[in-house]
Amino acid sequence: MSDYYRKIIAEKMKNDIISEIGKNETIIDVITEYFKDYKLELKTEKDIFDIKENNTNIYRDRELYKNRDNLCIARVWNCGMGGQCSRNNKMDGFCKMHYEKGGSDWWLGTIDERRPHGPINHNGKVHQWLN
Repeated sequence: MSDYYRKIIAEKMKNDIISEIGKNETIIDVITEYFKDYKLELKTEKDIFDIKENNTNIYRDRELYKNRDNLCIARVWNCGMGGQCSRNNKMDGFCKMHYEKGGSDWWLGTIDERRPHGPINHNGKVHQWLN
């Protein structure tokens, strides 16, 4: 995020605080002084959990897919953060790919089950969830 947008957000925060607390000059001075050196720091899940991406594994915020009906019920790895497959379900609740790769025996399970502890992929590698 650019400094321009950080400054706009910080100014909005300052004005919201002042309007909530009241128009007392002393309070306004304290709040204004605080926001002079305030550095707005916005962290994404990628920053918080130190998510590693590569050419084949790209982290996607699964919130983007929450309001879609008829999604595949397979759980996806998503760089260790998990989530629901974003493809449409076609066969027994699964998309074609997850159905063909095991369906209800999919190595990460389904979103209506508890997340498996230390799932092991097809290469025998044990995975650990980040969150």
